Amino acid sequence: MFKHTPHKDYSLAPQPTRSFAWLETPAITGLVLALCFWIDPADPLFVERFPWPLLAPLLVAVRYGFLHAMASAAIVVVMALALRQRGLEAYAELPASYIVGTLVCSMVVGEFRDLWERRLQRLQMANEYRQYRLDEFTRAYQMLRSSHDRLEERVAGSETSLRSSLLLLRKRMLLVPSDGQMLRASAESILGVLGQYGSFNAAALYPVVNGQVQAQQPLAEIGNMGALDAGDLLVRMSLERADVVSVRDVLESQDEQSRVSALQACIPLTTVDGHVLALVAVRSMPFFAFNERTFMLLALLGGHIADLLHSDADVLALEAPEARRFSQHLKRSILDAEQYALPAGLMFFELPAENSALRKALTESQRGLDLQLPVQGKEGDALLVLMPLTDRQGSQGYLTRLERIVAEHSGGQPASLRELGVISHYHELAAENTQREVANFLYRECGLHDQQVAV
Repeated sequence: MFKHTPHKDYSLAPQPTRSFAWLETPAITGLVLALCFWIDPADPLFVERFPWPLLAPLLVAVRYGFLHAMASAAIVVVMALALRQRGLEAYAELPASYIVGTLVCSMVVGEFRDLWERRLQRLQMANEYRQYRLDEFTRAYQMLRSSHDRLEERVAGSETSLRSSLLLLRKRMLLVPSDGQMLRASAESILGVLGQYGSFNAAALYPVVNGQVQAQQPLAEIGNMGALDAGDLLVRMSLERADVVSVRDVLESQDEQSRVSALQACIPLTTVDGHVLALVAVRSMPFFAFNERTFMLLALLGGHIADLLHSDADVLALEAPEARRFSQHLKRSILDAEQYALPAGLMFFELPAENSALRKALTESQRGLDLQLPVQGKEGDALLVLMPLTDRQGSQGYLTRLERIVAEHSGGQPASLRELGVISHYHELAAENTQREVANFLYRECGLHDQQVAV
């Protein structure tokens, strides 16, 4: 078994060939008997002394086992009987104990040899099985290592996390002036970000006006997109659903006459209130990127891009630009939690009066994707913190890090936020949370109003 394993180049119990063993058995026996005849021709079997010819069956028994030992012992006994027939004086009265002893010693040694051979064979089989499993594991490990190395190369050359994607989007969009032509001015950046995570071969970005895609001239293009049919099935489905659609959705369509599309996917830039600002039509994308995870990421990116391009009436009613920006991202986090089960954390800190060091520590604790909004609470100054893509465990880690930063600003003496007079409130935006629950947290528990933050 397992003859093809590269490790089977040795054996715990090497086995000679059967024909060679049967040839060597009489040869060893004959050699020992010949030596005994040469030493003492009158008593070649040493009947009256220690029976040295017994060495022949014992050697054969140790080397080949029970059957060969019996054959060698039988040759010695036959030789003894033959010498008796020839009339040798020492063999006139051949003792029976000599014959019985020779046979018994050969049988015992041969049996023990066979017993240990069977044990060694079991060990050999167990060893071969372990070597076989080791070879199997080694092959699987090498394949996994090679796959992991290739994955590391791909990841090292691109930012694939949602957090890094949103940070990159924010940086690029902030460079574009908000003069009413933000979509046209940032079209190349928008399509570049979406194309990076969708690996598009051929795609284009088109504006949408009054629910109709303007297919005459794309704002940005990747590859050879060609002309777009504004009545294409995927385009119509994407605009009707205000969501990402692909050729898989075409197969589920009930319209038997129009199950044909020249596109592979459509990604709308949809705001929180369902308004479609633009549409990305994809004519060609790799098969490995054609999966649910990629489409969910593209839908999230499209929604966040639309929020950067457009603000709803409630947000526009806020006077402070920081409040408008915060409310816009809060609404997007609520939508992400409801539709895509992406968690987010919302924390409200009531600050003690006249503690500039503490306020500076809280401000410096802001992470890359977090948003902070200084507000006026019921008891004085307060700080509202939105932590997108952060669950309850991550929020607890944020509090631990915040206490460490506060301790550094207070001279290195460890102290909790409550000991420093900071009262914190936490609310988790999960899939089961609703917009009403977030409003209750902000307006009732935190004591804010709709002119400070809009939900």
